[in-house]
Amino acid sequence: MEEAEASEPPPAAPTDYRFDDIYAGAPAAPVEESSFAAPVPVKRRRNMLKLWTWAAAGFFLAVAAAGGALYYFGPPAWMVAMGIVPEEGDPDLLFYLSKPAERRKLPTGEEYFAFGARIVNSGAQTLPVPPVLVQLRDRQNRLVFSWTTKADKSRLKPGEEASINESRIDIPKNAENLSLTFVP
Repeated sequence: MEEAEASEPPPAAPTDYRFDDIYAGAPAAPVEESSFAAPVPVKRRRNMLKLWTWAAAGFFLAVAAAGGALYYFGPPAWMVAMGIVPEEGDPDLLFYLSKPAERRKLPTGEEYFAFGARIVNSGAQTLPVPPVLVQLRDRQNRLVFSWTTKADKSRLKPGEEASINESRIDIPKNAENLSLTFVP
């Protein structure tokens, strides 16, 4: 009996049934695994929302750093030369009140308002004199009345002066503060 047991064939390997093989009716060949086979790499899913959030935060920090540097150090010379950023410094055309603003009551009952100002070119080149915006404000610094006027000269050489002499009758009674600015 021992001889009979030794002559029996070894038991068959378990068969691997795959989906196609089950419905095709034929058993699949057994799959042999190699000990030298590399493990199948696992592809991790990326959270794209998290990546875009980090990219946006990095962009914000870069723009904030560039803006802070521009504010702290000022614009580079090439930006001023190209006209991207205006050159900072003292303005070349300056205002001086030569005659302080005054109010008078006229015999007709109307109120007369007058002032005089000088515009001086403190620069090193001849400059055009733009129109001047005259603004009158009340005690709370609210604009009450304004108009545009021109100086007696349209161009000023270095060190030269132009004058403005204005008088109006139609000024509101609550106007107290006078401001002069150039119209661009």
